[in-house]
Formats: sequence, C-alpha cells, structure tokens
Amino acid sequence: MRPREGFDVQLLKGRINRASYWVIVGVAIAAMLVSALVFRRPLPAALVVMLIAAVPRLHDLGRTGWWAGGVFIALLALFFGGGFVIPPQAYQNALGVAVLALPVLLSVLGGLPGQTADNRFGPPPPKGLSFKPAVPPAPQTEA
Repeated sequence: MRPREGFDVQLLKGRINRASYWVIVGVAIAAMLVSALVFRRPLPAALVVMLIAAVPRLHDLGRTGWWAGGVFIALLALFFGGGFVIPPQAYQNALGVAVLALPVLLSVLGGLPGQTADNRFGPPPPKGLSFKPAVPPAPQTEA
C-alpha cells in the first residue's frame, strides 16, 4: 500500500533533537508574532506546527506522542468550551494559567536531553540541525 501524497506521516513516527525542535518552535512563534502584529490575530496554524514538532520530540524522550495530543485537546476544550461551563472570573484565571503553562511545557520539551540509545521510536536523531526524523527501518517483507 502506497502512502498518500502530501503530509509526510514519517514526521510523526521518528525522533528529533533539541536543536531542530527549537528552530521549528522559534519559526512558529515568530510567525505567530508577525501575524498578531500585522493582522491583529495570532496564527492558529503555528500552534498546530508546534504540536507536530512536539510529537517526535516526545519520542526522543521515550514518551508517546499522545501526551502532546492530550495537552492540545485540553487547551482546545478550555479555549472554546470553558467560557460556557466555568464562571467568568474562574475562566479568566484558567486562561491565564494555560497561557503561562504552555511556554513552560514547550521549554521542558526543548530542554530535556533525549535518550542516547535506540528506543521504541527508532534510533537517536543525528547531532545538529536535522529536519528528517530518525525513523526505524521498515521491516522487510518477502514476496
């Protein structure tokens, strides 16, 4: 079965190092800031880029990428549904905590060293900047 054209699913299966992660997050934050200054709205796609970068970074730490998905779903629930369920003052406090917690989580992901040996997500990523995640080789099938 051939993979679909377009999005490279291998990006979500491998591991990336801290340098590559910080470049991706830095570009996403810069795009969000420029968008906020020029269009008076932050760029929501930048959050998706940071989510996608968090998955192989979590793999490098030996964790599953679902951790990033859980944080993303919790933030979406808070931003879009929290105002209907939580009283206004508590909602503002929760948003403030979320705004402070997200940079902390991004920094922790970028600051912790990855595992030096192979783990279940593949071999360690190469040193320096590398935007192709280290992906385990596909199993050979006999025809």
